[in-house]
Amino acid sequence: MYDRVVTINNTRWPAYRKPGATLVDLRMFDPDDRSPNPRLIFRPEKLRELGIPDALIEAAAKSDSQGFLLFDDLPNQTEQTTGLADNAPTE
Repeated sequence: MYDRVVTINNTRWPAYRKPGATLVDLRMFDPDDRSPNPRLIFRPEKLRELGIPDALIEAAAKSDSQGFLLFDDLPNQTEQTTGLADNAPTE
């Protein structure tokens, strides 16, 4: 499902690039789920420990499916970000 990686404060998150935007998944594996396929959950306290900015955590908490962020492309910036989405640091 994911075809990109976005770096936020030196941590890498799976992302999906779609026309006009990038969807970032800030969910983590559930530490209490020891099954072969652990579920993904939104853990705001752990994100804060990792240095993710509070504004991003709050936005992810308010999203329809908690833990996802949708970043719209800026006008006239599509070509510049297309080749850099895998390693471009964002803070």
